[in-house]
Amino acid sequence: MIRYITIGLITLLTGMLNSCYEDKGHYKYDWVQEIDLTDVLKDTTVGRGNVLHIEVDLKKRLLDSENETEVANPDDYTFEWKALTGEENVILGTDKDLTDTIWLASGNSYQVNYTVTEKKTGVSWISDFKLNVVEGVKGGFIFMTEDTDRKVDIEIYADDTEGNKIHRTGLLSSSGFPYLSGGANSIAYTNVRAWGGRRLWVATGEASGWLDMPDFSWKDKNMLRMIMLTPQPVSYTMKSMYCLSDQFMYFFTAEGNVHLLTSRGILSADITYVNNRKFQAAPYYGGDNSHAAILFDRDRRRFVSYAMQSGGMVTESCYDIDDNSAIPNSDLLCMQQLSSMNTVAIVKDEDGIYQRCQFSMIRNSTSGSYEGHLDQKEELKGNAAMIEDAEYTVIDKLNGFLYFSIGNKLYTYRKGIDECVEVNLQGVNFDPIVSLNVIAHNDYKANVFVATYSETNKGKVYRLTPESTDSRNLTVEEVIDTEGAVKCITYW
Repeated sequence: MIRYITIGLITLLTGMLNSCYEDKGHYKYDWVQEIDLTDVLKDTTVGRGNVLHIEVDLKKRLLDSENETEVANPDDYTFEWKALTGEENVILGTDKDLTDTIWLASGNSYQVNYTVTEKKTGVSWISDFKLNVVEGVKGGFIFMTEDTDRKVDIEIYADDTEGNKIHRTGLLSSSGFPYLSGGANSIAYTNVRAWGGRRLWVATGEASGWLDMPDFSWKDKNMLRMIMLTPQPVSYTMKSMYCLSDQFMYFFTAEGNVHLLTSRGILSADITYVNNRKFQAAPYYGGDNSHAAILFDRDRRRFVSYAMQSGGMVTESCYDIDDNSAIPNSDLLCMQQLSSMNTVAIVKDEDGIYQRCQFSMIRNSTSGSYEGHLDQKEELKGNAAMIEDAEYTVIDKLNGFLYFSIGNKLYTYRKGIDECVEVNLQGVNFDPIVSLNVIAHNDYKANVFVATYSETNKGKVYRLTPESTDSRNLTVEEVIDTEGAVKCITYW
C-alpha cells in the first residue's frame, strides 16, 4: 500500500510585466513574490519510501489590487524542488507540483528549496521548508529476486509504521549497488554493533557487499573485500552466508572456500585446510552458534569440524573427526542447521544407501575442542533416490521434515510409509518452483516458504505450515505476490 502525503502550497507571483487581457484592459505587475506557507509545510514529515505529494496553486497578484489575483500559466515558468543534504543535493522534481518517492536517509531533517523561474525574464523566486524523513517500515520479509537474465534485485513485503502491509520493488538497483548480474546467491540480515549496526549482506554472482539498513543504501566502501584479512578482487563473491549469532558469521564461496566473521569485524582468511591440505567445502553450514562448526569436505567426501580458539580467536584450519561421525566416502545432498545444537544432513553413503544424519557438537575430552558428533543415522528407503533429482531442498525447523521440489511439484519423505510422496495442498497448483526457504525468525520458524515463477503469473511466495504428525499435509498461511523470481529470503 503506497501512502501519499498531500500538502497545499499557494504561491503568489507579482511583477513588472505589462499584459493585455480582453476583459480587464492593461495591468502592471511589480514581480514581488508573496508566498503563503502553512505551518505543516514548514515542518513536514514523511516516511522513507513513501510518496510525498505537494500541490502548488500558482497565482500572480495584480498590481492595482491588494487582494485580486489570477492564475499563472505554469508553461511560462520552470520549477525545481531541491533537498539540501550537506553533500550532493538531491533534485526531487522539476514540475510545478511535487510527486516523488522519498529515498533520503531516514532520521534526518532536510531543507527543501522550491524555485520558480520565469522563462521570459529569468527572474526566480525561492521558498523553503523543512522535510523530516523518518523510518517508514518497521520490518518484514526481504526477497532476493532474479529476472530471466539472472539480473538481481530486492523486494520487501513488510509492515509500515501504521501496521499496513507494503510491497516495494527495485531496492537493490535503486541503492546504487552496481553488481546486479550473475544471479542471486544469498542475503542475510544482521544487527551487530561490531559489524557496523544494521546491515543487509548481499551476494550476487558478480560481487558481495552490504546495504545500510533500514534505508537499503550502499556506498563504495560497502564491499566484502574491504573487511577481508586477505584482500581479494571485487569478483570474489559468496555462494552462501550464515549468521549464527552476534559473534559469528560464515561465508562460503562457490569454489569451496570458507571465511569467518567474528566480533572483531574482520573476515578471516580461508579456513578450509586439514593438516595443511586444502579442501573444497560444500556451501552448507552445520554446528552450533558459538563453539564449532561441521563442514563437508567435497574432495575427500567426508565431514570435518572447525572450532574457534578460546577468546573468540579464529583458528586457521579445520580438523578430522572419527570415521563414524565423518561418514567417509559419502555424497552430501543437503545439510541444514535446525537449532543451535542440532544439524541434519542427507547423504548417500559409500554403500549407495540414503541416510538422514543428525549431528550435535560435543567437546572432545582429549583435545578439549568441540567437534561434530553423529547422534543418529536413519536409512531413507523406498524411492529415496528421488532426492538426488531434487532441484531445491529444505528441512523445516520445527519438525525436521525434508521437503524437495522437482519442476512444479513439492515432495516430502514421509516417515512411516518410508516413501517420497507429493504433498497435499488442496486447490494449489504451483507454477515452476524456483526456491525453497526457511527463516530463523521466531514468528515464522514453523513455516516453509515455496517460491514460484512464471511469465504469466510472475512471482509468488507460499508460506506453508506443515502438520506436526504428517509431513504430507500443509496449510497455506499466506500467498505473497512478487515481481521477480524469489531465490533467497530473510527477515528484519
